[in-house]
Amino acid sequence: MDRDAIVREHRRQRALEALEFERDREAAVLEQIGEVVAEEGGPRIDCEAFAKMSPEDVELVRDALVDRPEPVEEDEDEFLEPNLISPDAAEEEDEHEGVEEEIARLERELASSRRSQRAFERYLDALSTDA
Repeated sequence: MDRDAIVREHRRQRALEALEFERDREAAVLEQIGEVVAEEGGPRIDCEAFAKMSPEDVELVRDALVDRPEPVEEDEDEFLEPNLISPDAAEEEDEHEGVEEEIARLERELASSRRSQRAFERYLDALSTDA
């Protein structure tokens, strides 16, 4: 019975599980970053795109992309503006800073996950070279 081989295989399995966890964590963090960025920039991008579209097409797209609890009567010119109540400038700045802080936190989380993945990959390589 080769005890070292048993230990190496056990450690390899644990490292593979940890590596898979970190890969899943990376994917989840990337998704979170996408959601935060899309929530922040979505209305601006929508306005830019909606300005190039017919009101009928805008309505179809808006219904699919923008959460609206109930239909809203709109003037003909309103299709260019997102259907949001705009807070005052100070509140918008605070909200923007909060979004930037969240993105920075998520980017740190992403970097940590990627560092862990590289370490587990090197560990697995080291286990393979010891055999």
